[in-house]
Amino acid sequence: MRVVELVEVTKVYELPRGSVRALDNVSVSIEAGEFISIMGPSGSGKTTLLNIIGCLDTPTSGRVIIGNENINGLRDDQLTKLRRDKIGFVFQQFNLIPTLTALENIEYPMILKGVNGHEERSRQLLKGVGLEEHLGENKPNELSGGEQQRVAIARAMANDPDIILADEPTGNLDSKTSKDIMQLLKATNERGKTIVVVTHDPLVASYTGRTLRLVDGRVER
Repeated sequence: MRVVELVEVTKVYELPRGSVRALDNVSVSIEAGEFISIMGPSGSGKTTLLNIIGCLDTPTSGRVIIGNENINGLRDDQLTKLRRDKIGFVFQQFNLIPTLTALENIEYPMILKGVNGHEERSRQLLKGVGLEEHLGENKPNELSGGEQQRVAIARAMANDPDIILADEPTGNLDSKTSKDIMQLLKATNERGKTIVVVTHDPLVASYTGRTLRLVDGRVER
């Protein structure tokens, strides 16, 4: 089953110095259960592509279908609901809320959705990413980088999304911790989640089943 389809997607940003074409007629299909990496030089359009898949940005032209829903023309509140229910995000900078504990960070998406039993589910997710329960009471600044990224992965899975998008998830981590995080993402994929990772690291890409390479906003064929 196809969970993502981009058809002839172009994204142009209007900047003071002129128009910048970040994506140029990109067509991509992603099937349920795939583990995909997106690679390319700086400025090639990797993060723009991920943001469009994640409904954080919309194309200038072309069609984007997430699940069975064409996002073209959706209102902001509809895009927000789609992101909340269908997509989990993992970022290089972790993006945890500093005033909340690890467990509260995991709970937060479930509270926004109105999920019952979110406290127990957050504890299960914390355990599922290999963290001891007592660490759930710590604030992000009391955790190591690897522990923060594990919390971020647990938070991404909170609402049981169809797709997990990870933007340079190992970029701030040492090599051993990076390996641990990629093994965790691979195990998550093996449990049926579709995962798309933006990376510049061939070792990270080696964990995935398919690599899309972007150059100047186009997918290399």
